[in-house]
Amino acid sequence: MTAERAAPETGRLAAETTPAVPLKPSSRKALARADLVKHYIEAIAARCRGEKTAAREDFMSAYNSGISHPLIYGILGPVSWKTIERWKSGGSDLADRRGAWRRGRHGLSAEEEAIVLKCACHPNAPRISESIRLARAVMESRGIANGHSEQTYRRFIADWKSRNQHLWVMNREGEKPWNDTCASYIERDYDKIAVGDILVADGHVLNFEVVNPFTGRAGRMTLILWYDMKSNFPLGWELMPTENTAAIAAALRRAILRLGKIPRVAYLDNGKAFAARFFNGIDLTQAGVYGLFARLGIFTIFAWPYHGQSKPVERFFGSFAELERLCPTYVGTSIENKPPRLNRGEKLHRRVYEKATSGAGLTLTAAHQAIAAWFDIYAARPQRGHLKGATPMEVFLAGRGPGVDRAELIYLMMGEIGRTINRNGVSFLGRNYYDAALYGRRHEVTVRYDVQDQSCVYVFDGRDDSFICEAKPVDKIHPAAFVLGTEEDRAALVTGIKRYQEQKRQASASAREFLNQEVMPEHKRMLASMGVENGPPPRAETPKALPMSAAEEKQIEADVRKLREMQAELPPEQVGFADECLPESVDDAAELRMQLNRMDEADRYEALMDMDVQGLLVTNEWRAFMTYFELTPAYERHRGYFEERRLKMAAAFGRRPG
Repeated sequence: MTAERAAPETGRLAAETTPAVPLKPSSRKALARADLVKHYIEAIAARCRGEKTAAREDFMSAYNSGISHPLIYGILGPVSWKTIERWKSGGSDLADRRGAWRRGRHGLSAEEEAIVLKCACHPNAPRISESIRLARAVMESRGIANGHSEQTYRRFIADWKSRNQHLWVMNREGEKPWNDTCASYIERDYDKIAVGDILVADGHVLNFEVVNPFTGRAGRMTLILWYDMKSNFPLGWELMPTENTAAIAAALRRAILRLGKIPRVAYLDNGKAFAARFFNGIDLTQAGVYGLFARLGIFTIFAWPYHGQSKPVERFFGSFAELERLCPTYVGTSIENKPPRLNRGEKLHRRVYEKATSGAGLTLTAAHQAIAAWFDIYAARPQRGHLKGATPMEVFLAGRGPGVDRAELIYLMMGEIGRTINRNGVSFLGRNYYDAALYGRRHEVTVRYDVQDQSCVYVFDGRDDSFICEAKPVDKIHPAAFVLGTEEDRAALVTGIKRYQEQKRQASASAREFLNQEVMPEHKRMLASMGVENGPPPRAETPKALPMSAAEEKQIEADVRKLREMQAELPPEQVGFADECLPESVDDAAELRMQLNRMDEADRYEALMDMDVQGLLVTNEWRAFMTYFELTPAYERHRGYFEERRLKMAAAFGRRPG
């Protein structure tokens, strides 16, 4: 081939191949091949006869080194002279015609496509090979003859999937994967909110075990977290064995105290704890949170169920897995990602774990400390997204509130519940709460309580919401407090007996007052209307004490002095009661003796027994009577009553029964 003949041929290649090459990615290679063929022909044509072979070798060495034609080499890479000769003889067929640019042409009929798609888009998500085999079986049963290869079906399925991803995912995987991978999402504009405007709450089951303080067994507890949407700052949290409303309230109170102001919106998960009956017995999802959040002035928004994008705190829990993987009791974030010690047959890893932990799990206190430390580390990290390189701590501190009144916050966060006063006060959470102001009442009341401090409740009138009292819990009493109980048990019994005696005194005094003011005047009017002007004859006056001898007076004076000495040794809580029983003078002592003489034997024994238990002086004369009465049939008939009476009085006055 001469140089004169080569030039027209090269021009023909450029003119004929350029329009024929389609404008696809492969066209760059086709044009590069045409240019390389052109330069190849020109290089050989420029040499004399006999030097063509050397010219070809020189050209190929220069090209394959990447120096002579770097742009073409960058597209085609190294080639051989035989390949260039094939391209030169191929004419207009320089483009790659092995099917890449003809993708989409599979040759399947519409009926075959429908059968293949029906088999592939199944909720059981069969493998592609299984779908193809099933489709071929269906075609064969319908008499459809097809000679397509498995690769043809695969290309069709892959092409259809790339153009119908939403249908593929929805049919084979379900709505949540479709929502996570196919559905468009709404972007939040965080520049339109301030720190504390929106707090997000959610629960997260920890991926490490913590010892349950109630049972002593290790388990995965629930972390309840309130999270500031603007700054991504974790505010308040609580750890509980299971998600519950008390933990939500505790975490919210801590979040408000740390935030320094009341948030405007609470963004809540649609989980079981938030949709449960919350504080006032109202379903939050139906009542718009007519309870805790309403009293705080917080508007509530509930996230869509099974919609992770609507809960920004979910992303935070993904980062929180960093701490979980550092814990020695880590159990994995999923079944596939659990540590080897939890797999069957991993005895070595289990022995290493048991040796490292010494059989002791992570305590609740240690878990709180670890979580708090990691929260500080997280808050100091610069973050992308709407924080734009700032740290959560920087954004949070810039928008933090001035602070809140703790006492007012506690009152606002109190739960409330309706109750009816009973004889033991009001019942709440399986306990009785009592105050003297509740005595004698039997009506509806509103009980307000602090979910974190159940040492007292506040009782309000159910009619006008007026405050009645602050009621304290009434502890149950040891069945044999004075004999088998501790000092605390005996003190509780004394308190209970005193409360009973005070109620009895109030009832009797009130009854006497009512008798004198209402009953007796009405009774006298009734007698007068019946013609009975006078009532029963008046009782004879109690005779005065008979004159006593000098010896008797001296003995009684000695008794009174001794009684006063014993009174000085009584505990403060017993002095008031003892004052009612001690004679003030010799005449009072004589009056006490006459009163005892007028009683029947059983009452006289009971009175003397009470005096003896209280530590008051009982003379030898009366002790002899007590010894005599304990031998009589009357005492045997009522032995149980007297023994119980002695124990009660001894407990009330902190003395051991004689």
